[in-house]
Formats: sequence, structure tokens, C-alpha cells
Amino acid sequence: MIRNSIALLLSLLLVVSCSTNSHKAKVEGKVNGLTNSEIVVKILNINVQSVLDTIKVDQKGEFRYTVKLSSNSPEFYYLYYKDRKIASLILLPGEKVKLLTDTLGVNPVVEGSTESSLLISLEKKISQSQARFDSLRVKMQEALAANDAQKVTELNYALGSVYVKQKQEAIKYIYTNPGSITNMILLYHKFSAEVPLFTDLRDVLLFRRVYDSLQVIYPGSLYVSRLMDEITVRERSEIINSKILDASQRGFPEISLPDTKANIRLLSDLSGKVIVLSFWSVTDANQRMHTREYFDLYEKFSSRGLEIYQVSADTDKTAWARAVAEQQIPWISVCDGLGANSPSISTYNIQNLPANFIIDRSGSIVAKNLYGTALEAKLASLLK
Repeated sequence: MIRNSIALLLSLLLVVSCSTNSHKAKVEGKVNGLTNSEIVVKILNINVQSVLDTIKVDQKGEFRYTVKLSSNSPEFYYLYYKDRKIASLILLPGEKVKLLTDTLGVNPVVEGSTESSLLISLEKKISQSQARFDSLRVKMQEALAANDAQKVTELNYALGSVYVKQKQEAIKYIYTNPGSITNMILLYHKFSAEVPLFTDLRDVLLFRRVYDSLQVIYPGSLYVSRLMDEITVRERSEIINSKILDASQRGFPEISLPDTKANIRLLSDLSGKVIVLSFWSVTDANQRMHTREYFDLYEKFSSRGLEIYQVSADTDKTAWARAVAEQQIPWISVCDGLGANSPSISTYNIQNLPANFIIDRSGSIVAKNLYGTALEAKLASLLK
């Protein structure tokens, strides 16, 4: 009886030990150019990196570290020397990873972790694309400051080209690696706060594709769970936007906001006109450029019944008013200084800026987010 109890106890201890070990991953690494120092380990908590631990690096630049994972799902880890990231890892329970990097994080090499290798390669490509985008943005600022309209147009096309190419490559990557958790990095990538890679509501189909693949492989992953939250929000937004576009029988939702002289301007006061309802922010040079496009349209069509009602999503009303004055905007420009919390933003379910809605003479919203030749053609057809 005692012998059986001991055997049962040993069995239970073995099970517990195996279970505990199954949630661990081991990392052996070398940091070239670093001796007798420390590196910092950070873990990705959804969208924020938090410090997890510090690792001692010996006189040869080598270290060993055991990571205790919270579940059987992969988790993102980042190694830092001072303020510079020197390696990115995606670790799964039971993995034994070898890492070679340096104090600048240039071309780290990983063995023993397929997901980590994919992540490092992906981050390198994203970084290259981001560098091109940032360089063009700087040149765009310079061209705008110099009032070089031709250069602004050229740079706008160049920026668009970088964006489109990156999105095409991202979609190809997602389809090529359907079961990789690295797809999460692409889905949430942003060139800047105002330029997410996947901004179109129809991109929700891509989010769902990634979710369906990962949910089968990693059903307990917090990252995958949060992805479903994002899908839910996007699908709800798509339904709301569809209802807005189908609201001809109800007319457009009212907006009542102050202009630069503190006069309350009602959107409904423009009823009977063809209206471009525009949402923008003066802090983004690209959005100012979109506003410049409206000048030609306003000059061409205002005598035929075109009106523009432009809503600023800025919190700095002084900066907004100054921008309106500097550009000598002739149409209605309004702002309540509440930014993303403005009732007008929520009423029209604005997810990204810039945005616009085209309202015909009957008060029906007939199109949204049209720019360039597409917008001009639509206005010409409505103002015959």
C-alpha cells in the first residue's frame, strides 16, 4: 500500500515536472562586441513591450537564459542593449534557440526557432520600407514649405507607391505563411500613426483569414483572441458605414460646429447643394495636400452648386484656425477641439483620416472617400 502511494506520488511529480518544463524555452546567445555586461529582455503584451528580466553576458559575450512561457502558445520577446533592440524572438515551449547578434542588432542570426527566423527577416524588410517612407515624408515637408507643387505631386505618388508595394508584399507574405504568428506584425503595422498598412474596412477579410489559420494552431493565444476583437470592431464599422451610405431615405446626420469666428455652422444649412463633407487634421502634411485638391474643385464647381463642409479632428484649435487662415480656405471649416472624441467623428464613424462623404442635392450620401479624378468626375455628374 505504501509502495503504491510512493509510486503514485512520483508519477504525479513527474507529470508536474513535465508540464512545467513544457512551458519553457531556452536561449543560448552571443553578442559580438559586448563583454561582462547586461542585456534587457522585454515581452510583448499585445501592443506594449514590458521589461521582463535582465541577462548577464560573460567575458566572451555569451549568455544562457530560460524563458518561462505562460502557455503553449508562442510569445514575442525582444533583447535590448541599452536603448537599442539587438534581437527579436518568437518562442514556443520546448524550443532550444541559438542566437548570434551584436550591440547594434545588425543582421541577427537565429537557429532552432522557425518563427524567430521569420520575424527577423520580416522586420528587416519592414524596416527598409519604413526608411524609404520616412525619407520621402521629410522631402514632402520640404516641398510643402517651399510651395513646390510639382515636387509635392511627385512625392505624393512616390509615397503612394511605397505604401502600395508594402501592402502587396504583406498580403503575399500572409498567404505564403498562413500558420505563422508573424502575420500579426503585418496586420498591425503602421508607417505612422495616421497611416496604418491595413486601413480599408474590406481588409477585415484578411484579418479573418489570419485568425482562422492561427485559431486552429494556437487556440489559447492572447494575441489571436485580441485579433478577433479587432475583427469584431471592423465588421461592426463596415455595417455602420453601409447603413450611412444607404441612408438616403433618412438624409445625412446633422453636424453643428463652430467655425474660426466661433459662429455655429450647420451642415443642414447646405441642403439642396452638392456637398463634400470632409474630415481632416491640420497636423498631417499629406492631409493638407488633399485639402489643396479641393481648391481647384471649389473654384470649378462652386458656381454650379458645390459646397464643402470641412471638419477638423484636431485638439489644438489655435493650430487649426492658423492653418485655415494660412491656406485661405474659402469654404466652411469647423472644429470643436475634441479630436477623436468629437460627436461628429463618432456620428460618421470615422476610422481614419482624411475621409470624405459626397452628399447629393436630395440629401443622400452617394459616395465616400473619393479623391483626385474620381472625385472630380463624381461631382461633375452630380452638378450637371
